[in-house]
Amino acid sequence: MDNKKNKLLIYGATGYTGRIIASRAKELNIDFEIAGRDPDKTRKLAEELAVNYHIFNVDTEYAWKIALHGKQALINAAGPFKFTAQQVMKACLKAGVHYLDISAELDTYRLAQSLNREAREAGIQLISGAGLFVSYDALVVHLSKLVTEPEYLKVGFRHYGGFSRGSVLSSKNIADLGILVRRNHEIIGHPDPQPKLFSFGKDEVECMPTPLGGIILSYKSTGIPNIEEFFSLNLPANELPDLTAENLPDGPTAEERAAGRNGISAELTAKDGKVVKAYVDAPSGYDLTPLSVVAVAHRILNGDFKVGYQSPGSAYGEDIINDIPDTYLIDNNA
Repeated sequence: MDNKKNKLLIYGATGYTGRIIASRAKELNIDFEIAGRDPDKTRKLAEELAVNYHIFNVDTEYAWKIALHGKQALINAAGPFKFTAQQVMKACLKAGVHYLDISAELDTYRLAQSLNREAREAGIQLISGAGLFVSYDALVVHLSKLVTEPEYLKVGFRHYGGFSRGSVLSSKNIADLGILVRRNHEIIGHPDPQPKLFSFGKDEVECMPTPLGGIILSYKSTGIPNIEEFFSLNLPANELPDLTAENLPDGPTAEERAAGRNGISAELTAKDGKVVKAYVDAPSGYDLTPLSVVAVAHRILNGDFKVGYQSPGSAYGEDIINDIPDTYLIDNNA
């Protein structure tokens, strides 16, 4: 792979989150191009950003070869990832280009995991879930270092900022899996899912059992054998009550996103019974995801990566959280 390449490609840049990602890349003066399926939207965004662009469907192999030429890394922002991740990962493997996406779909993480050997042979880093799970994973890695034998992890995620249309479509792929947990290193259906209270600083919030990314990503980072995840939703006051893709706008406005914060709270129990707790205070989801994935891309473009399938934590440890603006890891172990 040509390590002198330092250009980024953002695929799905005209989507709700893709546009915010592209704006963040522009803000950091990253050398990048955009790609998408819609000719009019892609051309218009390219003009606004003053960048080069490519228009093609995710299945068009020859177009991928052209678009990925001279690139060092790619961000796939085109969900649902059930329909795009495999094609884009394969294109990156062929081109020797590092792959990132912002998926919250467990099957996408499993796909990335299955391509570890191919990624190592191609000399690329392959991370699915490089959005909000960057700070999530950093939190888990941090706690894992505070005990000698981490045994049981419970994580609660409090989301603020509503939903984009794309996220609603992706969420159907997550819901179909049921309530999954990791028990003694294996992923199984939860035998008795119950809500749990988590502390987010001054707030105690009840979160519901929900399979998130940690049962795959944080397991990759730490090897913690037992992991349960929970979720709580805090909608903006004027959010639509009917959370179907047909009835949603593209996503929350900038003002709605700025009106609240995301929180990730975790407690880890060691084999000797010691319990450690911490939480992350972060911008709302649709700000946190672009800030996070561009932070990872920026590391790659500066030569900081590990080849093969990686999670954010296995690639960058807890320090990556320092690259995400307005995001704070706070210990609860006084």
